[in-house]
Amino acid sequence: MRQYIEHDDKLTIVTTYDAEPAIREAEAARQAGKVQMGSKGQELVLACVIPMEHIEKVKNEGHGDLLSPDPAEYRRALVYIQQNQQAFMATDKKVFSTKKPKWQ
Repeated sequence: MRQYIEHDDKLTIVTTYDAEPAIREAEAARQAGKVQMGSKGQELVLACVIPMEHIEKVKNEGHGDLLSPDPAEYRRALVYIQQNQQAFMATDKKVFSTKKPKWQ
């Protein structure tokens, strides 16, 4: 929805979306507990289900950009979602680290 505020000479755009399908999908994945085997034999699980509209919302609120090429930036967004919006998480585990790993 677009709205023009005449006295401030501003055009605002209000975006609404329904996150319920993504939340239901994450809940179903959490209940199923599916584990997929990776190419090197490691166990892989779906970490979270985040709709594109929610990615934009997180970015606009200043919690990080999930589409950024900067690892620190998207890690900050993922940790925010993990800590504050658990409904989008498809696993009960803490899969996103707040610390950057140091390789030696």
